[in-house]
Amino acid sequence: MISESKFYKILRYVVLIAACVFVIIPVMPLVFMAFKTGVEYTTTSVLTPPENWFNMYNFKYAIRVGNLGKALLNTTIILVISLTIQTIFTTMVSYVLHRFDFAGKKLVHILFTLTMFIPVVTTQTVVFQIIYRMGLVNKMLSVILLYSGVNIIGIYIMLNQLNSIPKDLDESALIDGASYLRIYWGIILPLLKPACTTLVIINGIGYYNDFYIPNLYLRKDVQTFTVALYKFFGNTATPFEIVAAAIFLGIIPIMIAFIFLQKYIYYGLAGAIKS
Repeated sequence: MISESKFYKILRYVVLIAACVFVIIPVMPLVFMAFKTGVEYTTTSVLTPPENWFNMYNFKYAIRVGNLGKALLNTTIILVISLTIQTIFTTMVSYVLHRFDFAGKKLVHILFTLTMFIPVVTTQTVVFQIIYRMGLVNKMLSVILLYSGVNIIGIYIMLNQLNSIPKDLDESALIDGASYLRIYWGIILPLLKPACTTLVIINGIGYYNDFYIPNLYLRKDVQTFTVALYKFFGNTATPFEIVAAAIFLGIIPIMIAFIFLQKYIYYGLAGAIKS
């Protein structure tokens, strides 16, 4: 029994190490190339580390010529506004679905669930016409509006958190004369903070990496990071070591967010599956 336990323990570590290797190896050449000079890139192997880890020329060039700094600022503005609106709407919808009984409640829940099975591309012909007639094409507000909608994953996360919040709190507040809006804002919303953090992380990463919507609704003078990076990469005159630096710049915010907030991501995914 002891030998069997040791065997599975060793096997577990072997599998984990192998998985890490498969994840890290594709990223290592990208990181190495981001710090290499043009001569190093053409004369050394992709797995050869750079001679100078403080070579910032590639990053400066990518930010200046590719307008990646402005694009990253645009992305930040879009994410902050849209995620704030989405979080408030999602918590409100979830609170109503969880705490109140009304005619058509199941239908509303089913309709939200059905949106998971409708590809975004199939609706864009109509949506684009609406955005165009509103005069919002090539304006950040168009992307903000499309990103601010409530989705079923967010509702599942909130409902799972609401299951752990006793309804007695609502009833006590009602007895004390609090309105439903006061209960939501003063009691429910603060208690939903872990779920809100999870929603912001999951959707924030998805919106940060999204290419389709910003590329469709925004033009050259207003770009998100992914669109600017794609067009910078599409320039055949751009040396690949500079392109690698640009790609690495885009990875850094995601890495930082995941390292510091990974426990909320795991919580949110577990909560969505449970629901």
